[in-house]
Amino acid sequence: MDVQKKYTGMRARPLFAGFGLMTLLSALPAYAQESAEETPVEAPSEQEASPDPMPAPMTVESGGFFSGVGFSFSGFSRIETAIRMTGEENPYNQRGNLFNQRAVDRCGGFPPFDACAVPDTATRTGRPANNTFNLQQFRTHLDFQLSLNDNWSARALVRGIYELGEYDNFDPDAVGSSASGHLYGKPNYFEYDNFNRGGCQNRLEVCGRRYMADLPFLTLDYQNGPLLIRFGNQQIAWGQALFFRVLDVPNGLDLRRHLFLDYTPEEYADERISSPAIRTSYQINNEWEIDAFAQMFQPTVYANPNTPYNLIASQFTIHDRFRDVDDKLNYGVRLKGKASDIGLQFAYSYRYNPDGVLRWTESGVDRGLPGPRANVVPPLTATVAQVLGVPLDQDGGISAAGPIFAQTPYEIDPTGVVSATEWFTYAGMVRLSALEALNASIEEFPATAALLAMPVGSDEAAMRELDLFFQLSGGLRGHLAREYKRENNFGFGASYTIDSEPGSLLDQLIINVEALYTPDRVFTATNLSRNYDERSEWITALVLEKYQRFSASFPATYMVFQWEHRTQSDLYGRLLDGMNGDSRNSAGGISGGWDGLVFAFQQPFPNLVYRIDASVLYDTRGGLMTQLGLRWKPSGPFSAEVYYTYLNGDLGGNDNDNIISTIDFADEIGVRLGYQF
Repeated sequence: MDVQKKYTGMRARPLFAGFGLMTLLSALPAYAQESAEETPVEAPSEQEASPDPMPAPMTVESGGFFSGVGFSFSGFSRIETAIRMTGEENPYNQRGNLFNQRAVDRCGGFPPFDACAVPDTATRTGRPANNTFNLQQFRTHLDFQLSLNDNWSARALVRGIYELGEYDNFDPDAVGSSASGHLYGKPNYFEYDNFNRGGCQNRLEVCGRRYMADLPFLTLDYQNGPLLIRFGNQQIAWGQALFFRVLDVPNGLDLRRHLFLDYTPEEYADERISSPAIRTSYQINNEWEIDAFAQMFQPTVYANPNTPYNLIASQFTIHDRFRDVDDKLNYGVRLKGKASDIGLQFAYSYRYNPDGVLRWTESGVDRGLPGPRANVVPPLTATVAQVLGVPLDQDGGISAAGPIFAQTPYEIDPTGVVSATEWFTYAGMVRLSALEALNASIEEFPATAALLAMPVGSDEAAMRELDLFFQLSGGLRGHLAREYKRENNFGFGASYTIDSEPGSLLDQLIINVEALYTPDRVFTATNLSRNYDERSEWITALVLEKYQRFSASFPATYMVFQWEHRTQSDLYGRLLDGMNGDSRNSAGGISGGWDGLVFAFQQPFPNLVYRIDASVLYDTRGGLMTQLGLRWKPSGPFSAEVYYTYLNGDLGGNDNDNIISTIDFADEIGVRLGYQF
């Protein structure tokens, strides 16, 4: 569902006297029809709230290629703030780590045995943060639209964002960190591309530590009767579901700005990543349309380490391999139409999964065992030096171990994991097997044998071995490679509108069903092995939507209910086999698939100046996300939205079985103040 069309309708205003507004979709009947099919009943829009008449576009009277030239410009600027409503910091960041300033018992042992040989107590040196805000950003959008003649038109949308916030940021010098990688020092909100230098990954973006500017749309359209061809940088939105993206497979998401916790009615309009493409639509007849695209692959961009919405444990370092596939294309085709009273769509895409998969990789960091420092047991270091037959350095460390560590997936640094309890806790939080991940990091990297590491057969033995290495190192960072794999997606959708007694709850109720089958989808293995987990997966969704008028004095209420079922993974694409771990036990996995339920409604007030938006996402294994918002948009240029997002991942069972526990640190009140022009 293209909700940017469905929920928002920003009113454009003339830039100069004599210039007028010309909406692009008025020249694109094929895409306009797609929007109409996805929004059977028109929602009240900002344009309806404004009494201003639609200005006529500027045109050129003479004939020729440029006959009927029209130009329009619109845009907005907005301040966006999210105020934290919980005392919990982001646990995936260094300053929100659950073990900061917390004494934890360790008990090192020698593999493969599970006996405790070296007991001690460790206290992670990180300084806890105390932030007031999750988000403080300024953004502006500039939308230029040009019609050249009856056949050709163009659009350029410029988006600029600046991070205004001053947070309790991580300072590597405060904990003596020298972690490798551009993103693992001072927080960087937008650069992502190069491991050592940062930079922008998107082809049409400029960015720095606190700012980004890009072109979500830079397109040239050719329309000739039933044929529409769109060239350029663009988003491609397929599917109907709110929150869920069953058939919406063409594009990944950019989660750097506000994760997916934006104002819910906008869904993924701001997150969906654009990239260069050719998209062709052909209206076969009054009932059927075919839509195809070829688009350069652009992966999902996650929030960076130690930024407010980061969801990747910052004790780990990611080596992104996008440059291995940055010249590859995704392809897709969709047939959409009606058979009698039933709407149908059939879709196929051959794409690189934008989420990527993770595996252990060599760190390449030549840093030996340290001498005496926080969370290091010096007598143990001396014992290991004797066993290895190497001398201690002047500072009491073993620098000779550095070249060996460089060939393992580990880097010695105090920002890494410090205890086995922390290792098991975070493995559960990110849905991995603590035991099997340790074993894979040893078995697949022969150099670990020179450090006396070996695979173990129980959680207890794993904890002993882990604690031993943390006692020697004072902290170990894990290094992971992010790779991208091809997959085939086969999609199907059907819709039906019920005709019943006028005004009843059933009358004009729209029923949508969507299904996506992906054979041999490649998942991150729960042990982070280079031997990825391949499984076929079904994703299905039921969507019920309707406009219902409950009062003659109020406009109709838009309501939607949805149910999604996934057979192998959760909503974030994590294998269900990685669920159910905790601070002392490896993941046992869950069966029966993943299920999520959504209910949302939208209620405009009689004057259309105010609108209430509410949504609920329930994970049936014990997680709840709700958002209640109020939008104010008079006929003038100003607008405001206030919304409260409540997250609870502890409604029953193991917290590590549901999706909400991953983000339940982010309870917040969002405030957006905008000016349109």
